[in-house]
Amino acid sequence: MPRLDTVLVLLLAMPALAFANPQPVRNPVAVDRTWVERDAREMREFEQLTVSLKDAWQSRMPGRYRDVNESLLHAMDREIEQASVKADQAKREAALWREFRKNKMEASTTNAGRDMLQAIDESYGQRDDGRDRDTAIVRRDDMVRIGTLAGSLRNDVSAGDRSAMKRNMSLMQDFLNVMRRDVSAAQRERTEDQATKNN
Repeated sequence: MPRLDTVLVLLLAMPALAFANPQPVRNPVAVDRTWVERDAREMREFEQLTVSLKDAWQSRMPGRYRDVNESLLHAMDREIEQASVKADQAKREAALWREFRKNKMEASTTNAGRDMLQAIDESYGQRDDGRDRDTAIVRRDDMVRIGTLAGSLRNDVSAGDRSAMKRNMSLMQDFLNVMRRDVSAAQRERTEDQATKNN
């Protein structure tokens, strides 16, 4: 099955295009680093907005609060979309990893394609793609749940309801905590991938 083996190598080597950078992708490691850096930057921006939201609430500036809240809601939409892409990519990688292990078992009995399988093994060998998939799905689902709750408060927040504004701030903090988990997981996965490639 040399054809399937070639397709498998190509699929494992290609990052999800939905994260797409308009620039052509040459190096998956560089792309991973770019994604981690982007996620960390967006997390810091979200954190600064949550501080501004709290300041506006404490200073009783409902207009400022509404403006900052709209920025946060837009950022949440963006993060949910990115989390969905990551969850889909993690599902694909887990499925490809299962296919790779099946092919590896077949190749070990015939010695066919051993070099190709070894190359894939070096890139993905120690990584638990099933765990990555499950945690990526949980983070996406958490973001969707929190985003839905925050969206449901939009009208009350716009009306200046102080209790809704306080609840909204708590939801924004919850969302920020999920973003932190996401950045931490991405950094850990990248470190694991680099360690595997260096072995």
